[in-house]
Amino acid sequence: MSQKQVKRIFVQKEKCNGCRICELRCSFEHEGVFSPALSRIYIHKEEEEGITIPKTCVICGKCIDACPENAISKSEKTGAIFIEESKCSGHKDCVDACPYNVMSFNLSFNIAFTCDLCDGNPQCVEYCPEQALHYMTAKEFALYKKSEESKITKPEIIPE
Repeated sequence: MSQKQVKRIFVQKEKCNGCRICELRCSFEHEGVFSPALSRIYIHKEEEEGITIPKTCVICGKCIDACPENAISKSEKTGAIFIEESKCSGHKDCVDACPYNVMSFNLSFNIAFTCDLCDGNPQCVEYCPEQALHYMTAKEFALYKKSEESKITKPEIIPE
């Protein structure tokens, strides 16, 4: 899979209303429970500014380099971070290495977890009511943003 074809989740933080449906849908998809603590995406709230920012894995690979057990790789199918749970020994080095603070740790099972793109069908994207999340290539997202910006029109001036 070439780098140009790799899809990932892109966020439009200005569209996020903080409803946290993405967190609930994610945890339900992966764990069968509605628990934001078990979600692979989370909503960061900037209370003073009144904004919410969805945070998820950007597939930087720093966790792969940090794992002493070689339990982390990139999925050949999606390019997402893949954690081989049977190899994860709970060192948490990957959690510490994540510059975006989106690698999490499940204390009940003593394993790390992060976004796996739901095997190519991210539920957070599918269920986001504000369309603040997008699953596409970088080129597709750039074109989407450009088309969205072109839809912003100036107020119509009505001649007298």
